[in-house]
Amino acid sequence: MMPHEFAAYLKANPGYQRIMKQIREKYESLGHLGGVIRLDKLTENEREVLRSLFKKNYLQKSATFTVGKFVGAFAKTRYEGVDFEAMLSCYFGEKLNWKKELKNQYQEEKSRYFNEIIKTFKATPAASWLMESLTNRNNAYAILNIKYNEDPENLKKLLTQVCTGLNQCVVEPQKLRLALFASKITKDPHAFDMNRDGGRLLLYGLCAYYQLNYPKNAEAQMEVLYQAGLIYDEVSNYTIGRGIKATAKDRSHPGWAGFAETGEPLHISLWNISLIDGVNCVKNRVFVFENPTVFSEIAGLLEDQPGSLICSAGNVKVATLLLLDKIVLGGGEIYYGGDFDPEGLIIADKLKKRYREKLILWHFTPEDYQKILSKKKISEARLKKMAKVVSPELKIMAEIIKKTGYSAYQELMVDVYLKDIKSC
Repeated sequence: MMPHEFAAYLKANPGYQRIMKQIREKYESLGHLGGVIRLDKLTENEREVLRSLFKKNYLQKSATFTVGKFVGAFAKTRYEGVDFEAMLSCYFGEKLNWKKELKNQYQEEKSRYFNEIIKTFKATPAASWLMESLTNRNNAYAILNIKYNEDPENLKKLLTQVCTGLNQCVVEPQKLRLALFASKITKDPHAFDMNRDGGRLLLYGLCAYYQLNYPKNAEAQMEVLYQAGLIYDEVSNYTIGRGIKATAKDRSHPGWAGFAETGEPLHISLWNISLIDGVNCVKNRVFVFENPTVFSEIAGLLEDQPGSLICSAGNVKVATLLLLDKIVLGGGEIYYGGDFDPEGLIIADKLKKRYREKLILWHFTPEDYQKILSKKKISEARLKKMAKVVSPELKIMAEIIKKTGYSAYQELMVDVYLKDIKSC
């Protein structure tokens, strides 16, 4: 997101007008983003803006908050990471000026401050991350700037913890739960939670190290952490498999083997996946279902017959992706079946982009769609979501669904799926 887009968003809402004017005044008098904003005789537009930003009602006639709190409220939105100072210039249509001597003093103090921290971690991934962020004014620059202006001492303590953690998990990677990792580094198991500044900064550092964009959602965050050996939210992040065996340290894993041999479904957590080296599927192929009911029905109908299945349960979790990664890495093929609706096509498209020719879109044809067409109308808003689909096969289906305007669900495909699995 660019500064001018952020500025346009703020200018479009009159509730920001007095706030931005005061931020400019503070910026030009202090030489940095700081100070306290006070709004008297709040307008309804201003109440709505503050309610949205700070998640509380403003029934009183006035409101007071720091500039840092205001800027920080845009974290975890699409404007996170945007250079707020550059946005200010875009908002007012001119470069903001403040006393030269004050500006020089502020910049010198700030440079000295960060250089001391960088020197502490000299010649490490953490030092490289900080230098690049500050020099290029990207990655964690915005949050570093805000936190420096709010409380330099607290930021120094925070960065010491984050840099220590970053170096440890990328230089000496080992599978460890995030809470235990945080406890070892900071004595606080929640220090690197994703809703805390420490967690966001650690994530920025990992993204810089692995040359990734900052993740836009919780699932993507977990995948970045997993790459560094950190397991986060393992209880709720799981997948369900059937007929899948695993190896660990060149030996068959007895737990996975036991469930596979009896044909019983196995709940597989991120931690389970972190402990194995490879995965073996029946005939080196796995059948993946979006719908849990379809998965359970087919698993039950197969009884003791061979067949490797996975249930993605709608939006694909990191555990499912990592398990599929291991299957593909071992030369396996993925057969993916899902619903004929906007959400189903978007999930299928995401998987197709990730696994390309290794993923077969299973019964995603116009003929299959027509056979199970429902009477459930799709809203215009949902139909528009399919504009994001890029896979050629799925783009054809998206156009057909737009024309008919109706969904089709894979529950009616059970017999077809089962016949395919048994004949493979």
